[in-house]
Amino acid sequence: MNLGFTRILDAVLGRGESAITVPALDGAFRPNRKLDEAPQRIAIDHPSAIIAGPDGLLVASADEIRRLDTGGAWSLVHKAEAAVSCLGEMGGGIAVGLENGAVSIVGGRFDGARFDPEPEARCPVAIAGAEDKLYVCHGSASNGPSEWQRDLMERNASGSVWLLEPASGKRRRIADRLAFPAGIAADRETLIVSESWRHRVIRLDRSTGTLRDVPLGDLPGYPGRIARDGGQGYLLSVFAPRSQLVEFILREPAYKRQMLAEVEPRYWVAPTYRAGQSFYEPLQGGGVKHLGILKPWAPTLSFGMVVRMDENCLPLESFQSRADGATHGIVGALWHDNGLYAASRGNGVVVRLEPAPGRRAVRP
Repeated sequence: MNLGFTRILDAVLGRGESAITVPALDGAFRPNRKLDEAPQRIAIDHPSAIIAGPDGLLVASADEIRRLDTGGAWSLVHKAEAAVSCLGEMGGGIAVGLENGAVSIVGGRFDGARFDPEPEARCPVAIAGAEDKLYVCHGSASNGPSEWQRDLMERNASGSVWLLEPASGKRRRIADRLAFPAGIAADRETLIVSESWRHRVIRLDRSTGTLRDVPLGDLPGYPGRIARDGGQGYLLSVFAPRSQLVEFILREPAYKRQMLAEVEPRYWVAPTYRAGQSFYEPLQGGGVKHLGILKPWAPTLSFGMVVRMDENCLPLESFQSRADGATHGIVGALWHDNGLYAASRGNGVVVRLEPAPGRRAVRP
């Protein structure tokens, strides 16, 4: 059947790409409050990325990279020229993606290496180092890292994955037409990539960038950063939930155009790192407080979720913060020093969870 006719038929019947259904939280995604119940919570302003660096746990906050010291204090490691959008490990140093589109390396064997933005490589949102190479996800060709809500509302699929070689200064694009790739991990001959606007995790050939398979699809939220689980598996951060209201808005082009043109971004009907902070925000009936209490199952535009996956990217368990929780907008998670650390952009906090009984201690 012709693809165009199929889309018209789907639009009439409300199926396929026109369906506004959202998968239920079930199985490994069964609702819980594990992120909110973390025994340790360390405040930090606007965290945007978290990695385990050569000298400890590092978190990006605005244009600074800070290290978590003993006792929960933060110390400044590096001050960048612009807001930091993502971090990665590289050659004993730190690969830093910036809001202005540049990628630079601080410390280690490639200290001082820098890649300036190009027209189609100006939105670094995830970095993975492997051997002497960097794999960088650029989420969009038309919007910057902080404009991810606009990119979703425009239903773009202009993201790409680039291979950078700091030793020679060369770079090349190995995959394109991706719907906001926001997480990446190198695994032998493949790259594990989260494609946010298609709600899935895909596997690309590491040398050619061709799509090999889709190990995890139809997620209940928008997947972001991917990190090693300390063993064979991975940790996937889901930075915002899907909702039927947003899925409906995405299929109403006239409404979207007017909203983007006339309404401030913080009041859009769109997923966000933290909802419920203003009266002017859009609200569904189920999200109204009763007796001053917001129900945990209320429809929401923000939540917190980290998914632990096995080596085949199949979900094993999840760590969540529900609609009434206080750990929303997870922008990165990793195992470090025998604990699971997750950075919450929505609530400005890094939480530390203890490993479950029976789980072996892990170190990066």
